[in-house]
Amino acid sequence: MTTRAIRRLPCPAPDPPFDDEIGIRPGTRSASHTQGALALAFMLPTGVPAEPELPATLRLVDDPRDSLTGPADEPDPFVAQFTARRPTSGEALPEPRRWSARLAQAIMETLYGQRPVQQLLRWTDDAVYSKIIGRLPARPRVTPGVRPTLRSIRVCTPTDGVAEASAVIQVGRRCRALAMRLEGLDGQWRCTALEII
Repeated sequence: MTTRAIRRLPCPAPDPPFDDEIGIRPGTRSASHTQGALALAFMLPTGVPAEPELPATLRLVDDPRDSLTGPADEPDPFVAQFTARRPTSGEALPEPRRWSARLAQAIMETLYGQRPVQQLLRWTDDAVYSKIIGRLPARPRVTPGVRPTLRSIRVCTPTDGVAEASAVIQVGRRCRALAMRLEGLDGQWRCTALEII
């Protein structure tokens, strides 16, 4: 068995050249490889390209596995296994009444322009987050001294790891009703359904 010696090669500079550097250092970068300020190709100090050229005979062909697995928009089962949300038991989750009260308050504060909607991203499902964004006014309607206040909340747990909550929230002289379903997913409560009246 033959052993090969380890070679050390200098790493190409990842940043693009400044305007006054183009053409100054021949062999490292050239104006033909730069589009605007984005360098598209690099040369090593020895003059060897940092990325090898593709052979002229190389051509793209269809993957024969595509005909076996079905349409391209079907999720790969191997990837889905690792990206799927994992249900969490109620024992490993925070107390649902207090948590749902905080979430209800945060949702209403978001709708009334007192909290950025991005704060709800990790606590809501994609459909619920889209619904909240769809209900946001074009202009934030912040009224000085008026803050949504949680008046009452009722929570029931129909099954392990699932909580359903209804809340009454007062905003000024009006009251709004909010109903949501929380599911324990990936070790935390996540809102998977939301209705606001």
